[in-house]
Amino acid sequence: MMKRHIDLICLGLLMVAGACEQTSQEFPPVAQSQLAGTASVVDGDTIEIHGERIRLDGFDTPERGSMCGAVNVYQKAALALDEFIDQQTVVCDISGKDRYGRSIGDCSAGGKSLAEYIVSEGWGRDWPQFSHGAYADEERAARNAKRGLWGLQCPDDLWGDRTYK
Repeated sequence: MMKRHIDLICLGLLMVAGACEQTSQEFPPVAQSQLAGTASVVDGDTIEIHGERIRLDGFDTPERGSMCGAVNVYQKAALALDEFIDQQTVVCDISGKDRYGRSIGDCSAGGKSLAEYIVSEGWGRDWPQFSHGAYADEERAARNAKRGLWGLQCPDDLWGDRTYK
């Protein structure tokens, strides 16, 4: 008798599952700890997807108003990120929240890390406190090649009082 009930329940579940159609989605399905979609760039290390602000993890870019000579490096970092994303779907693995309530995410577009891109192009720097040195090689290469802000005459206090050790 019990086996018959289990068989009927299983049959019912199969019928319900078969009746459901998979709907097409604009973005690929992702796990709960991920967020995917079209991103808008807030600044060089912050994006927004579906109204959620995401602080890109492990690196830093110049703050609003930062200048190296006549070059607004805050704006250059944001433009570099925007051009790289270029309407691609951005996928972020969300790891928590920062003190401002933004999600913290390791994000990629077209399979390439946004952090790695910005640091390797010289518009950001590795922040070992958060990255554990993940982008140190990219920063070193950008500095040596004088890419991005590393090729400009920047003030000593460009990064404020932050430490990058």
